[in-house]
Amino acid sequence: MDMICVDIGNSNISLAVFAKGKLDRTERVPVDQAQAQKLADILTAFREICGPQPLGAKTVPITVSSVNPDALELVERVVTDTFKQNVLLIGRDFPLEMKTAVENPEAVGKDRLITAFAAFEVIGRAAVIADFGTATTIDCVNDNGIFLGGVIFPGLSLAARSLNAYTAALPNVKPRIPESTFGTNTIMAIQNGIYYSAIGALREIVERYAEELGCWPQVVVTGGFANMIAQKCDFIDSLVPDLCLNGLYLAYRRFHESQLAEEQP
Repeated sequence: MDMICVDIGNSNISLAVFAKGKLDRTERVPVDQAQAQKLADILTAFREICGPQPLGAKTVPITVSSVNPDALELVERVVTDTFKQNVLLIGRDFPLEMKTAVENPEAVGKDRLITAFAAFEVIGRAAVIADFGTATTIDCVNDNGIFLGGVIFPGLSLAARSLNAYTAALPNVKPRIPESTFGTNTIMAIQNGIYYSAIGALREIVERYAEELGCWPQVVVTGGFANMIAQKCDFIDSLVPDLCLNGLYLAYRRFHESQLAEEQP
């Protein structure tokens, strides 16, 4: 089925169009630059990619995941004004069918659950899902597809900004892949520290998860800094930049198919 998916994060609004069962195109708009007309233009272009729909359907589902209420309000308004339809918000308008073993499933960020769901749908066994975005999250799913929880710590840019904000002399630097092992000046030292501490945390956490699971899980990375991390991290199995968008597509497709099955006589 054709579908437009929107993942609203703290820093970016990521959009994708799935046509004929495949991811066709993606766009990313920084939250602080998001304007109604810009989003409407992207969504209209995506709708044109989908073309005519089966059974004379006039709309294409627009599924949304959000951890940012203000940006969600903007996207909902744009969709209503542009297409005269409502968004389908995961957790509100359709469920994410994933078992969890955490204290308060409702409090877990939908983006974490969706990426874990997407990874398990493809891998079918224990996996670690590391999302390197505004925050870094490293979560685990066991062989039964149960979300076990994980860890959250500051993302690379947030770590860099915090060093600048809470010290008297350290500059705010842009995270990048280190040029050498030794940081020979302050900027390089900060960049090396931020970069290698993220890789070191990933390695340590995956090893601890493996001990608990009794097996080595598949390691999947996503998020804005995922490509940077993967370049010097030899134990990553898969780099999937649009994992959350894929998860949205898979989750709604499963829900839609179950609804059709229930309608059959």
